[in-house]
Amino acid sequence: MRAIQTSQTFQAFQSQPTLTTPVSRLTIVCLADALGALRKQMFIDLTALGLRATRVSITRWSDRNEASATVTLDCPLASRASLTSLVMRLSGERSVRRVFWSDDASRHVSVAVRSTHA
Repeated sequence: MRAIQTSQTFQAFQSQPTLTTPVSRLTIVCLADALGALRKQMFIDLTALGLRATRVSITRWSDRNEASATVTLDCPLASRASLTSLVMRLSGERSVRRVFWSDDASRHVSVAVRSTHA
């Protein structure tokens, strides 16, 4: 019974993020060696846009020499155009393989990156 109460308390705590600000998720897949620099630049850019990251998740694949960073952030509707511009700019980085952006309205944008085999 205590585990259920703890679980319910945790769920209630998780459901409290800002209810008026839409949540967006930005995922960048890049070369593993470039992840640190890209993540730092992304946070500088997000701060400049006035966007607040609420969660960060890092994944590394040793068999592919790739890594990804997924950033969950509060993104007001007025900032969507700026976030879209950031996504497009990040997708042009040489070490970036893919960029995904989704929001809480289930809209999903995937930016295809030029082939590295050309």
